[in-house]
Amino acid sequence: MKQVVASAGKVKVLVVPAPTCGPDEILVRSAFSLISTGTESWTIEATEPLTTREVVGDRSKLRKALNLTANVWKTEGTSGVIDYVKFVRNPQVALGYSVSGQVVKVGRNVTDIVVGESVACAGEGKACHAEFIAVPRNLLAKVPAGVDLEEAAFATVGAIALHGFRRSGSQIGETVGVIGAGLVGNLTVQIAKAAGCRVVAIDLREDRLELAKAVGADLTLSSEDPRLADHVLHFSGGKGLDSVIVCAATASSEPVNLASRLARDRAKITIVGRVGMDFERKDYFQKELEAVMSRSLGPGRFDPAYELKGQDYPVGYVRWTLARNLEGFLALISEKKIDTRKLLAGVYLVDDAGAAYSSLVNESKVAVLLKYDQSVSQAKELGSLGRAKQKAEGRIQVALVGPGNYAKEVLIPALRRDSSFNLRWIVSSSPLNAKRLGERYRFERYGTDYSEVLEDKDVDLVVITTPNNLHSEMVTLAAKAGKTVFVEKPLCINEEQLREVADVQRETGATIIVGFNRRYAPLVKKLKEEMVKLDGPFLLSYRVNADYISKSRWVQDPEIGGGRIVAECCHFIDLFDFLLGSGRPEIKVTTAGITDSTTVTRDNLVVALKYPEGSVASLTYSALGNRRMERERLEVFGQGTAFVLDDFASLEVIEPSGTRRFSKNSPDKGHASELQEIEKMIRGRPSSIVTFADALESTRITFEVEALARGHPAEERKADE
Repeated sequence: MKQVVASAGKVKVLVVPAPTCGPDEILVRSAFSLISTGTESWTIEATEPLTTREVVGDRSKLRKALNLTANVWKTEGTSGVIDYVKFVRNPQVALGYSVSGQVVKVGRNVTDIVVGESVACAGEGKACHAEFIAVPRNLLAKVPAGVDLEEAAFATVGAIALHGFRRSGSQIGETVGVIGAGLVGNLTVQIAKAAGCRVVAIDLREDRLELAKAVGADLTLSSEDPRLADHVLHFSGGKGLDSVIVCAATASSEPVNLASRLARDRAKITIVGRVGMDFERKDYFQKELEAVMSRSLGPGRFDPAYELKGQDYPVGYVRWTLARNLEGFLALISEKKIDTRKLLAGVYLVDDAGAAYSSLVNESKVAVLLKYDQSVSQAKELGSLGRAKQKAEGRIQVALVGPGNYAKEVLIPALRRDSSFNLRWIVSSSPLNAKRLGERYRFERYGTDYSEVLEDKDVDLVVITTPNNLHSEMVTLAAKAGKTVFVEKPLCINEEQLREVADVQRETGATIIVGFNRRYAPLVKKLKEEMVKLDGPFLLSYRVNADYISKSRWVQDPEIGGGRIVAECCHFIDLFDFLLGSGRPEIKVTTAGITDSTTVTRDNLVVALKYPEGSVASLTYSALGNRRMERERLEVFGQGTAFVLDDFASLEVIEPSGTRRFSKNSPDKGHASELQEIEKMIRGRPSSIVTFADALESTRITFEVEALARGHPAEERKADE
């Protein structure tokens, strides 16, 4: 499909894979999308790459560039550096966030939308300028009768204006000032008039003021008029403005300070546009003005539970949410209280997006629409095959699904560096991300449809690095398709998923490998080699200085990330099992008493595990420290010998006869060795790859630790099942 992006300060139209429809999403064929000159102009400018002179002239930027380049060279070699430079010098960012179109597919968890309905869609990264978009339920609204799709394309920007007006608290008969008569400003003028207010529109440009007058402003004034304040006082009967809504887009703070000069005593100033916030104290203090921010489309915006998971707010508590503001604006159009056509400068085909953006520079009107070809067959548009090359003979064909930060920073460079593997497929839920990363790392194919990977007979290994809640489903699908599976930890996030994966593995006999990479670290293997020489039992103490992660991050969501015990502590439990052997340990868990409401209590805990042969392992996991301290330290004691493993960079063996030291140039957590063992296993050679049985056991113990941390003993959990 075609998608419009900002790239190196310019507008480009790319061909990318179409998105797939997730269980909580609606797949929409776009009819029209609205260009938002303010927000999108900022985005386009932000993609302009720094010049060599700008980088060299700034020591911090130069240092950062050199460090990043050195890291890429170390992990990917010269070709990687070349690709990296091309990647950062040619950024590509999706544009657009206000679209109208028709529904072509509905996710299984969406119950009130049907195929063929007309909808208005919102959200950066979701409602993009693209022929097809996949949008969560709470980021769209049905288009009512009497509203055509051209008008409906204004809904997102209209909802922003409507929420700003609601935040202002303006009432019937009040005098409202609107500073900035661009797209949002002119929609705000019409909304205020529909609410029974008298409206003063203020702008630098005369043509924008004429437009504001045409859509209903009672008074229009130039912000450069030396008698501006006098005119406002005269119009308001000597009172000043009851409310001022700032819709301008500028780095200057003049709009917010102009608002304070025009406002009456104890008025409210609502900031909708992206403006400078350097307030002049005098008027704000002496008039006791109230300044409030308007956050985009309204309640629900930037709340993952609302936007992505479809959890609505009760109407009795939150009358006007994001989605209900979309509906409210569309209703105003339906009732002929909003006229979008007077604002429209033109309609351009998506292929002419560059010209559409350019047309707004000197245009008196404030809106331009992109139009999408509705005659293209759906089957063709929903194909997700990108570019392809001939199969690299003799190499293991890899398909990587869900390229997050770990995949981009660690796993893909390691796969690329190992000549045993060929990067055949990369699959991402984001069409642009799939294309960008496919080109950056030289994958043969890129797409958004996981099923195409499973249908590709040439794929030998499916690597799953998606959010944790998707692991179990993707593992079972790959196993049923006869693929070897390598899934980044955790294997799954709850016991129900664990049983399902275990059943599928038992039925299919598929090879399922979990990414417990620490057991492959060179110094860990050396540690075990030394421990084997001794008689147990052993005492192990593992301290993890984990980074702080806020409650709002996806990994902390029990339904998506599983929480940090499940997502991260499984690593250390597997390492205990690797060093001490099999056997279900007795488990005790203590969590720290945290008073900070932003910190998750279970991110700070001590776990004690006593194994059947007598060894005891303790894990101290904390997010209360800082990065100046090394992240991981393991101490092992047994039969007169002590071992100290520091951050996988050094190992000390302290014996009665002296101390032996082993070291690496940099921390090595075993990612490369892990891939080597996977390659041996796939080719049928002896391999030390973690068995599925061991991975199941480590995962079960992890779930028990997590349950105990919540105060649910094992017997209570079994009774609940």
